[in-house]
Amino acid sequence: MNLPNKLATLRMILIIPFVIVMGAALSTDNDILSIFMRILACIIFVGASITDYYDGQIARKYNLVTNLGKLIDPLADKLLVISALTVLTKYDKISLWIVLIIIFRELMITGLRAIVAADGTVIAAETLGKWKTATQMVALTIIILFPLSYTMNNILMIIPLILTILSGAEYVLKSKDVLNK
Repeated sequence: MNLPNKLATLRMILIIPFVIVMGAALSTDNDILSIFMRILACIIFVGASITDYYDGQIARKYNLVTNLGKLIDPLADKLLVISALTVLTKYDKISLWIVLIIIFRELMITGLRAIVAADGTVIAAETLGKWKTATQMVALTIIILFPLSYTMNNILMIIPLILTILSGAEYVLKSKDVLNK
């Protein structure tokens, strides 16, 4: 397994301590412990998020792009974001409808990629998809680190939500020729 694939795998492994620490931060009544746990959860989440940038850069720069990497890199991203959204929803920090739209889009695009891949077509991540991921990571980092209100958390998720919908539509449009076969 090459370095980019190891970084993507690490990102998936970091989901476990992130979920445990974030859940502890949101379930404790001790303010000092909650702050400490939020900071720790944020460090884990940001560390995992940064691996997304570096695994792609390293893979392209050193020609280490593999079929395994094409599978686990986007999967790791989706699992990290969905895990964070799920924990935040469980503790009533983000609206369920926002999370459901994001999860629906991620599952739909994963399914579309599988269908077009079976046809021999690869749909690469486009600019909107990259911006979607970046804005999700930034918004989630702020929500994880700062105990903002439910309303403010939802407002922070508006731009990522819009980019989620637009990038999903972009993927569907790029896939329509393969889907119509």
